[in-house]
Amino acid sequence: MALDLVDLTPSELVQRRPSMIALFADAMVENYGIPAGEAYAEAARQTDQLLPDGVDTAGQLLRKGMAGDDEVGFLWITMPGAAYPTMAWISEISVREEHRNHGYGSAMLRAGEADLLRRGVTRVGLHVFGVNTGARRLYRRLGYRVLAQLRTRPVTAGATGLDLRPMTATEYAHRLTDLIATNPMALTRDAAAPAARARDVAAVLAPQGVDTPDVFFRHAVADGRPVGWIWFAPPNPLRPGTGMVHYLTIDEPYRRRGLGRALMAAAEAEFARLRVPRMGLWAAAASPGAVAFTDHLGLEVASEQMVKDLA
Repeated sequence: MALDLVDLTPSELVQRRPSMIALFADAMVENYGIPAGEAYAEAARQTDQLLPDGVDTAGQLLRKGMAGDDEVGFLWITMPGAAYPTMAWISEISVREEHRNHGYGSAMLRAGEADLLRRGVTRVGLHVFGVNTGARRLYRRLGYRVLAQLRTRPVTAGATGLDLRPMTATEYAHRLTDLIATNPMALTRDAAAPAARARDVAAVLAPQGVDTPDVFFRHAVADGRPVGWIWFAPPNPLRPGTGMVHYLTIDEPYRRRGLGRALMAAAEAEFARLRVPRMGLWAAAASPGAVAFTDHLGLEVASEQMVKDLA
């Protein structure tokens, strides 16, 4: 199939902007359950934040897919360094309705990957919502593999046998150092990422450590003694409607006693108190234990991060 990727002009981006925002907003409504007006406003904010200089924004490739004289779709690739240090990111791919089911989505992806290889980029990732089963199958068929899944379910306040005690800054520093040394993938969600990347992720999620507003670091306490810890946060603009558990663990002497579930229940009780409608937890695909844990909790796939090594 003959297909070319052609750079968007400034006027073409102006014309396309409403459909880009609408597509993103519809996905947030369907997957996060937030009102359409709020979703549209947030989609517009994020799009404009990513493209402050329009088509001339550094590190952003905005292309239309052309089959002869016909425009069949749109591909937006973010280069390494703008979103991820060593990986390009497919920010959007769409095919015009009248041209769907003709292989143009696959053709645009392959053309984009070939262009990245020519530029010396050997890794590319993307995000796909869980309800988009057709796209998930397509990406797997094209060689993309799952890095991590966001699993979610509605919040229901139940009983919990654990108490949550706030951490001090010293305790957080110790816990974070241990996490990066023993399980950095819990934050990077990528076995190929350097361990130092985990500290960068932590700095983004909690720039002020235990003093970061609306971010909670808590020790799990059972029978008066600490048995583990959890890091969670209520919804934010990047993930509206869903409270996130970024990390939790039970210390080795207390594992295999059901305390992990109890710790999630304690966080869920906090989400319920804050009137958070949904809760979520990332599970790295390379960690079978994490995936099994989300299965046991009844968490469903809300989205996937996928990656492909191009060389």
